[in-house]
Amino acid sequence: MSRVEKIGRATLYLGDCRDVLPTLGTVDAVVTDPPYCSGGFNEAGKQASKGMGLRSETVRELGWFVNDNMTTAGLCWLMSAVAGWSRRCLKEGGTFTAFTDWRMAGALAPAIEASGFRYQNLLVWAKPSAGLGRGFRAQHELALHFSNGTPEYHSASHGNVLTSPRVHTSDREHQTQKPIELMAKIIETVAGEGQTVLDPFMGSGSTGVAAVSKSREFIGIELDPVNFDIACKRIEDAQRQGDFFVGAAA
Repeated sequence: MSRVEKIGRATLYLGDCRDVLPTLGTVDAVVTDPPYCSGGFNEAGKQASKGMGLRSETVRELGWFVNDNMTTAGLCWLMSAVAGWSRRCLKEGGTFTAFTDWRMAGALAPAIEASGFRYQNLLVWAKPSAGLGRGFRAQHELALHFSNGTPEYHSASHGNVLTSPRVHTSDREHQTQKPIELMAKIIETVAGEGQTVLDPFMGSGSTGVAAVSKSREFIGIELDPVNFDIACKRIEDAQRQGDFFVGAAA
């Protein structure tokens, strides 16, 4: 790792999560949004893809990010390694939740399960409006939910279908930025106040913003220095605003 920032409730690492995870102590939950690597209809298409179905103007403005053009085997190898190290620092009863889409869910679930996790549930992020395209236009994403033994939950307020609008393109600071409202629903279910949430693929920090806004501790790891700086600023801003930040456009 090349840089560590301590910002109130959050500790943020700039580096490869495979290097940082073995150095961490115990955490209560892992909530993460890794690369989907699903931009093509075949393996060659994945490696050539840039944009994963996003509007072309979004890609032109924000570019694309590292590791999103891996093959299915490459992503499964990466996530199996990350899940294995995450489980080593996850408490008994803690949970591991990783976003993906319908193309990759079937391959990723057994890769993560092989680390010793129990496959507990499949969460659906339901978006109020459909995306671009023809036919059955995309209107949801998925999150694979695992536990380290018998899961411990802290809220029964949410089902496994979580409805939240997308972050508007004009408000995005990351190409696949998740809504704070969505991440907050997951975090308040899997971690209690004062407990620690870990995100090995922090991106621009949406998981961290939701965590600190809900009075949770947060550990985030990000490989890209530009996204790392964005995450630092967003989390610092969130800690000044507290719970009022949740629900706002991220």
